[in-house]
Amino acid sequence: MNKSLYKGKVMAESLTFIQEPLAKAIKTILFLSIYTSPIITTVAFANIEAVLPTITTSASQENETSYSVKNSKSSSKLNLSLKETPQSITVITQQQIEDQNLKDIDAVLEQMPGVSKIQFGSKGIAYTTYYSRGFPINNYQRDGIPTSSASFGGSDYVGLEDTAIYERVEVIRGATGLTNGSGNPSASLNYVRKRPTYEKQGSINVQAGSWDNYRSQVDVSAPLNNSGSIRGRAIAAYEQGNTWQDRANYNHVLFYTALDFDLSERTQITTALNLVRKNANQLTVHGFPRLSSDKPAVPVHFGRKDNAAANWTYSDTDKLNLFAGIEHQFNSDWKAILNYSYTKVKTDRVYGVAGSSGIFYTSESTGVIWNDPITAYPGEMTVVGGRFKATPDVHSLDAYLNGQLHLFGKEHEIAVGFNGYQSEASDPNFYRFTIKTPINGWDGSTAMQPVFNITGNTKTNEKSLGIFASSKWQILDPLSVLIGGRVTRWERDTHTLTYATHKTVSVKQKENNQFTPYIGILFDINDQITAYTSYTSIFSPTSSRDKYDQYLNAQNGNSYELGLKGSFFDHSLNSSIALFKTKVDDYPMVDYKADGTTEKTSDGSNAYVGVNSVKMQGVELELSGELRPNWQINAGYTYTDTKAIDKKGVDLLTTLPEHTFKLFTSYKFAEKYMIGGGVNWQSKIFNATATPQVKAATMQDNYVLVNLMMRYEVDNKTSIGLNFNNLFDKTYFVNASGSSYGAPRNVTASLTYKF
Repeated sequence: MNKSLYKGKVMAESLTFIQEPLAKAIKTILFLSIYTSPIITTVAFANIEAVLPTITTSASQENETSYSVKNSKSSSKLNLSLKETPQSITVITQQQIEDQNLKDIDAVLEQMPGVSKIQFGSKGIAYTTYYSRGFPINNYQRDGIPTSSASFGGSDYVGLEDTAIYERVEVIRGATGLTNGSGNPSASLNYVRKRPTYEKQGSINVQAGSWDNYRSQVDVSAPLNNSGSIRGRAIAAYEQGNTWQDRANYNHVLFYTALDFDLSERTQITTALNLVRKNANQLTVHGFPRLSSDKPAVPVHFGRKDNAAANWTYSDTDKLNLFAGIEHQFNSDWKAILNYSYTKVKTDRVYGVAGSSGIFYTSESTGVIWNDPITAYPGEMTVVGGRFKATPDVHSLDAYLNGQLHLFGKEHEIAVGFNGYQSEASDPNFYRFTIKTPINGWDGSTAMQPVFNITGNTKTNEKSLGIFASSKWQILDPLSVLIGGRVTRWERDTHTLTYATHKTVSVKQKENNQFTPYIGILFDINDQITAYTSYTSIFSPTSSRDKYDQYLNAQNGNSYELGLKGSFFDHSLNSSIALFKTKVDDYPMVDYKADGTTEKTSDGSNAYVGVNSVKMQGVELELSGELRPNWQINAGYTYTDTKAIDKKGVDLLTTLPEHTFKLFTSYKFAEKYMIGGGVNWQSKIFNATATPQVKAATMQDNYVLVNLMMRYEVDNKTSIGLNFNNLFDKTYFVNASGSSYGAPRNVTASLTYKF
């Protein structure tokens, strides 16, 4: 069977954007700043220092054993500490990744305060969306370079990135259109990769865990010449195993290499290559429903271990990522950075899900499902199958100038630049089919093997490019103002050819000169506590489609934030409390039916509806870093009050938790022992649009998961670890339709040797 994957896209609505008076004022100020920048830059570069220190990587400046970092450029391109950034920032560091054995980004985001997940299907192939502040996250960066979800293979693959190559993962909550181009009000994910080190180091890690899961990883870094001006790093990882669902299995392999070159004390070139292959078999999107399609409906007998996937399902992904960058330090104040990234992805996914379109214990049903006439008799259920192929090429570019200004006895900072990405793909569309099979004895076998005839082809070309300026002005010793803006050009061309009619439907979405303002004000109450407030507008094109395959309008609106930040023990411990409020029009929501299932697009993806006057407000509290020597913590609580009312007066955002709390802490004692533990708690979720019977059957009440870790250092090079996830084996669902379960209790043993 030829392997391919469908990504059909048809038609779209025009996009709109509203500029507020404040946005226009900020635009005027920025124009004047950029207009006068040549004069300022000339003055700044007039006294270039004769000697500069050797450039060092930012990773070497962070505490490698901490659960926090000191600085982040993700939100503005300015070199700001977390306390100096007027937005909420959460970081999962390499130390926490190792302590909790977070092997992929999905596991990282499950531990990330302020982030929730909705998943339809089995991990590795599921339709998965991550949310922050009530909105889906669709802004992504690699080393600060904006990119699209296509560079991961699609939005469902964002969480499948292996953490072996990443130093940390940052989440900047709130709208981040200043550096991303899309001012989505949820958050932006920044994947910060590992860099070569100036000192020789290496590690070998092997693991064995529940469901016959095995993993090995090697990480080696060293200078490649006597002076250390050339440095290299190589990482390889292999993993294979099964899941808690019967028959399911997976494997993946990764190879990463990076080279850094110091051309001089002022100029550094960075390069990296990443190759990934992932395979999953007998896993599928969606899952068994909680209720049958009988009249009256009855609970189905399938449980957590039962697998709705047909035995011919699979998901194969190959990915190549290339990175090259150059950084030049003009003097102690000014530097220029240029980074380029190229990603080629080939994703091939075949799914077949039993029961999602009907399970009939006692009733008979005749109908048409995906153009196939089906008559299901008592004791039968449907199996819906489909195939996708995605082969995007993604080019990303990020260039900016960053420097310090010394004016009026104060030190200020400015960043000016441009960035963007282009994604191109040409993929076949496939026929979807529906068959029926006996309920009893389901083992993934079907009487008919799938035949996925090609029905057409879809070509997509998406571009986003923008220029931006951001600045921090120290007005008074305790008072500073961050002001910035971005002008973005975005467009997407989609051409869908249907072979049966020989007709091509072309859709062009385009937005020119969309201005996104940003302003933040910070006031240092004392050396440890800073009060802040910030405002930005929202402009966020969407790839979500409705059940008629029409693209939804771009989101637009405004976002405000007010809070306090604390930094203690030389930035080793960071805390924050934030109040946020957002109003958005054309917010995309999953389109649920009354029976609790979801409407679908022509390719079988979840369909969405656009909702206006969506209001989000809430509070976030966070604490991360070192409480005392050898005691690390990362904890956060989020309350989100959402209002997304449809035409019937029903709140559509009950499918997201109103409250979440996440905590993990570890303590090292007697120099050789470490123990750690954590809890993840969320409030109930349910489908408010469902019938009372479906709502009761699919509601997920509030639940708590408990995790535990232990480590023993045999000597200064060798350690043995144990990680327990879902220690008390809580049964829970990961969506509001009750069709997909979360992972049961599992344990992993690991052995690490460092040299």
